[in-house]
Amino acid sequence: MFAIATDHVLSSMAAKEVVEKGGNAVDAAVAAAAALSVLDPYMSGLGGFGVAVMRVEGRNYGLNFIGTAPHKLKLEDLTAEKPWEDFRPTFEGPNSFLVPGSVAGWGTMHDRFGRLKWEEVLSPALRLAKGHEVTERIWEFYSGIRDSSKFESTARTFYPGGRFPSPGEVLRQPELEATLRTLAQEGWRSMYSGTLGQRIAEHVQNLSGSLSQEDLKRFSPTWVDLCSTNYDEYVVYSLPAGTAGPTVLEWLNIMDQLNPPSHWTSGQFAHLFLEAGKLALRDDDAYNTGKDYYRVPIEMLLDKRHAMELAKMIGNEAKFYSLIRGPVYGLHTTSLSTMVGEDLVSMTLTQMYGFDRNGLLGDLGFSMNDGMCYFSLDPSDKERFEPGQRPRYPLAPVIAEGKGMVTLGAAGGWTIPQTVTLTLLKVLRYKEDVDRAVNSPRLVMRYRTNSIPYPPGTVVEVEEELLRSIGDSLRSRGHTVIPAKRLGAVNGVQQSNGKLSAGAEGRRGGEGFVGQAF
Repeated sequence: MFAIATDHVLSSMAAKEVVEKGGNAVDAAVAAAAALSVLDPYMSGLGGFGVAVMRVEGRNYGLNFIGTAPHKLKLEDLTAEKPWEDFRPTFEGPNSFLVPGSVAGWGTMHDRFGRLKWEEVLSPALRLAKGHEVTERIWEFYSGIRDSSKFESTARTFYPGGRFPSPGEVLRQPELEATLRTLAQEGWRSMYSGTLGQRIAEHVQNLSGSLSQEDLKRFSPTWVDLCSTNYDEYVVYSLPAGTAGPTVLEWLNIMDQLNPPSHWTSGQFAHLFLEAGKLALRDDDAYNTGKDYYRVPIEMLLDKRHAMELAKMIGNEAKFYSLIRGPVYGLHTTSLSTMVGEDLVSMTLTQMYGFDRNGLLGDLGFSMNDGMCYFSLDPSDKERFEPGQRPRYPLAPVIAEGKGMVTLGAAGGWTIPQTVTLTLLKVLRYKEDVDRAVNSPRLVMRYRTNSIPYPPGTVVEVEEELLRSIGDSLRSRGHTVIPAKRLGAVNGVQQSNGKLSAGAEGRRGGEGFVGQAF
């Protein structure tokens, strides 16, 4: 049996195709990710990076393939994005690129656990690059960012004749097709120490960027031990420092201490959820970092006694806390989940603003990420820029094991730990099926555009269906409530009582499949 959930019907079909050829959950996840790099390159692409959690043959694994800063890049080479008080490097230009980690992540997973040949796993993406029909959701989004066509490389592929192809029309990406063919024939290392790596470095250097082929050769994804906590009858696992995994687990611990009411649609639940989240997110800001030499006190953060002390701080009124510091981040991310038999994968991938801020790279058909923006230009900040280091990113795929299994992940900047935690609570505490949990209404906190939300000025956005039942209750407690239409993007799969379910994100037109593996 298998279950698949992604943001696009054709990426889910790509995963389904490799499963039906005998592929496992890792093969399916890589096939879906590669397909998404063709179908929705603003959210995921060959020039991006990400993280994954997986369960293979009864063991859990984590893989961090967030890109690193170029080794020869200097602080004085970086320019600030306005407003200056955020101390963030600019999203634009060739010095905004981290080493692209996605292909190395896919290849590393596949080398260790894949069942099919590499070229078989990439074959659906290669076919889609030759041409595929555009969906309504993709047309609406890419038509809305038409300013991306200011780059000649982007215009010739995605905006021929000055417009993005309409729904039902065919989008062809010949340059990306050629790149994918090279990747399939030469293997994933071509992106780092082979033909593609050389071409990437040449294009970046022609733009006066610092990323070199030596940076590409030196890059390596990192296998990490997952951290965990007990919640209800489950053990919940996520990634350690440098991600928002510990934040999700700490949030669950605080909610466990609060013993929330009998249904998640109540105003009391929403209030407790938000107040617990502010404390967990503030701890993230205070202690967490992507620096590999910095010891993050995970044991303290996940200690039940720490959760108990934080829970005591929560009353009947909304509270806010002084800002530690954090840049503003956007929604340029996707997640996917696959399960084949007892094995499962949840992967979260991002490009940041690379598609519309920098255009496609030369004639390679894909955009580079601009992940440098998650560093700080403030030399006193632990998130300060340092060559060879990774920034902290709020990516948080999870696995929960107990009475069955569920894995899920989310997109949406600092809404990611919020929507992951809320969806988990719906499944684990309130026994919702994962499809219902993913597609039922949500609320999120937001500070300014999408910074880490706990200081004064934080608002609560609530989808309209839920707003009717909790809006007045939240306002009476001092929350500033704003109606919203679509919040976040979650994809997950579940096995419960021998039944598989796929929860694909309806807000993005996602598609889930459940079927019999061959």
